[in-house]
Amino acid sequence: MKPKAKASRLENELANFLWSQGFAVIRGPSSGAGVTKRYAPDLVAIKDGKILIIEVKSKVKDSPLYINSSQILGLEEFAKRSSGIPIIAYKSNRNNFKFHFLDKLELAGNSFKIEKPEDGLCYESLIKLIFKQ
Repeated sequence: MKPKAKASRLENELANFLWSQGFAVIRGPSSGAGVTKRYAPDLVAIKDGKILIIEVKSKVKDSPLYINSSQILGLEEFAKRSSGIPIIAYKSNRNNFKFHFLDKLELAGNSFKIEKPEDGLCYESLIKLIFKQ
């Protein structure tokens, strides 16, 4: 599967899951005309006044995940403008999504790194933290 097709599939998979959990979800447009001057997140999910701004990432096997600094800065800016919560959603082969807040990122040259992306929060833990349940 081509990388762009895989990314779209994963974004849709997470969007459908969040929708089934009661979130209103919209998938951002891929980079293209008019989008290059501003950041567009992969997903925006809203429930009970909480706004999640989500960047979806995947890898075949678990190893450190590197994310371009411009994506992280864009994610932070979009979250700031929307009063949203910036989140990295990570999925490796045949595993459930794991979620990371940006405070878990380490600076690595021109990128940011998550040393063990597979050790992120499961969905239930993420929801407990966000909704203080």
